[in-house]
Amino acid sequence: MTATLLQALPEARRFFLSERWGGYAKSQPDVDLIQNPFVMPALFAVWVAAAVSLAAGWWMPWPAVINLILCRYFFIHMRWKGVLRGMGAPGFIAYWLATIVTLLEVTRRFAPSVLPLALLVAQIDFAFLMLSAGIYKFTAGYPRNHGMELGLCNPMWGYWWRSYVRRRPSSPVFWTMNQLAWTTEVVSALLMLIPATRELGALLIIVSFIFIAMQIRLGFLTEMVMVCGLIFMSPSHAIGGWLESVLGGAAAPSVTPIGPLAAGLTVTLWGYLILLPFADAGLYYNFYARRALPASLQTVLERYTNFFGIILWRVFSVDLVNFFIRMARVRGEGRIPIGPLGAWPRFNHVGEMICLTSLFTTLKYYPTNNDLFQERLFRYARTLPRESGERLVFEYVSVVKEANRFNWVPVGEFEVDLESHQLTERWFDRSISPRAAHQTSPVHEGAVPGSYRPVAS
Repeated sequence: MTATLLQALPEARRFFLSERWGGYAKSQPDVDLIQNPFVMPALFAVWVAAAVSLAAGWWMPWPAVINLILCRYFFIHMRWKGVLRGMGAPGFIAYWLATIVTLLEVTRRFAPSVLPLALLVAQIDFAFLMLSAGIYKFTAGYPRNHGMELGLCNPMWGYWWRSYVRRRPSSPVFWTMNQLAWTTEVVSALLMLIPATRELGALLIIVSFIFIAMQIRLGFLTEMVMVCGLIFMSPSHAIGGWLESVLGGAAAPSVTPIGPLAAGLTVTLWGYLILLPFADAGLYYNFYARRALPASLQTVLERYTNFFGIILWRVFSVDLVNFFIRMARVRGEGRIPIGPLGAWPRFNHVGEMICLTSLFTTLKYYPTNNDLFQERLFRYARTLPRESGERLVFEYVSVVKEANRFNWVPVGEFEVDLESHQLTERWFDRSISPRAAHQTSPVHEGAVPGSYRPVAS
């Protein structure tokens, strides 16, 4: 968490301020009250101090509580209120891990009798999360070899795209990666749901994310997922016992049992655990059946899942990685490139790639809501450097698989004139539509951001 915050520090003005002060968050009274140049620096300093204290184990559990509150606000509450999208998957996992660490620390100190239940809920919740990720990859083209190879050859995401782009799309290397990507998540999730094999399932996740960390630009998402796997390591099992012998057991914390807290946590945790499969089933029904539940039940589902941050994890799927964006300033007839992708610090940060990707996947997720796309595009454009009178061009480049090679095909471009508030679209290749999901993708138009409910026909 400390590393995530320090990595974000050069980008903090955009990541954590509202558009009123040049940031990515949509300006509104409650957002401006917090995400302004006066409150946010102090809040960010508190956040870093909490993360450092959390890593060192000082004054627990209060640093964990502070970290959870801030992760909840910026990565979940702000997920649909800014083009940063709560920093996508890295932000979501930061929030999930913050929740679990806080839960375990609070129960250890104030409700030790509840600690085994808290750990069980954390393990099952993580297993369900991995299962949804694997199922989505299975339904979104990975078994048919549409997935990892597009991201690896994409300069927005892959570290080694210059090497991978020279390979044939049908290379066994890509096929193997795609099959391992979805099967590892599904198998690991199932193993983590069985007490006797939980450690093995977690070990598979940890090993797979060590490999992913070396291939794909994801900030510290991969390291955080590895840490999540540690909650499955028991001293009574092989890996957990070895870790304990090498690192030494944690010092026993001072315990001050609070009876009402233990009772409240027990009821809450059992309630969450019982409702978890029903909440996931509702999301699957919305997404795969493309149908809404009865109105009152649908409202309860959306409010419940958005409150707890329960999602179908669709990270690194074909609709996210089969394109990238080139940007330029336009002066007269000449163009001055912005970036390029991979340039440190702004265009090397995973958060910036999430901004650009989620901005243009708006075209696929809400193809009939052009106002939403235009509002987000103009908000992002205002953060780019330009001189008076210059326009900005966003070129949509599709990553296309041909028989013997990968090709980058400029499909069209969006020209933004901030001074006249005009958006001009130009298309070079009508055979590829940025407003259409990939042929292997189950994506459909959503009713509103934050819901898998399909738009009313």
